[in-house]
Amino acid sequence: MDKQLNLKNIVLIGRTFEEYHKMFELDNLPANEHILDVASGVSSFCAEASAKGYNVTASDRVYTSSPLEIESKCRQDLDAVMNQLPDLVDLYAWDFFKDVQALKTNREKAYKLFIEDFKNYGTKRYMPAEYPTTDFKEEQFSVSLVSHFLFLYEDHINYDFHRKVIRELLRITSKEIRIFPIVNLKGKKSVYVDRLMHDEDFNHLQISIKKVGYEFVKNGNEMMLIDKSGCN
Repeated sequence: MDKQLNLKNIVLIGRTFEEYHKMFELDNLPANEHILDVASGVSSFCAEASAKGYNVTASDRVYTSSPLEIESKCRQDLDAVMNQLPDLVDLYAWDFFKDVQALKTNREKAYKLFIEDFKNYGTKRYMPAEYPTTDFKEEQFSVSLVSHFLFLYEDHINYDFHRKVIRELLRITSKEIRIFPIVNLKGKKSVYVDRLMHDEDFNHLQISIKKVGYEFVKNGNEMMLIDKSGCN
């Protein structure tokens, strides 16, 4: 049996602006774009990006909970993941993080920055959203970023859910959707990637796979880019 993280549910693990910058190639994304961070959880991207002048809205169902409840949950989730990692180190590329302790330090930094910003800004930046449906307006955002939500958890969320999320993001996004990574927890390309790229519902779109300068899960160094330009 292939080794992988043993997760009963999707975990609250935060990632930083530096990770997002590499995962989604933000060098080519103007800061004045209205960015939606999809199922953003306890990532510090919204807090850090906003401080740098980006226009970011974070969205997740967990934002209906209090900062104290969220902090407790992400501490538990981080501990659960960290406890498994020593037996799974060969599944990961240790370049961005030099070792397990460096990873833990980064993850703690992310969720602590998030908690502080969430306390200060609440729904000004952090909008509760129960995907695959949202209350956002049509084309409210120019770019949507999907980090470690679709594809990665293919054992937990089925293809129909993926389709519905993509359709909703197409409704509320005017320019493009970027999804990272496109592998599952075993480091293998998700079976849903090719299926989505050949889905008749999306054949009017430009869907491509692009290699990026970030890899933690081995083989997880590509993002899916869904371009709405020219689509009716």
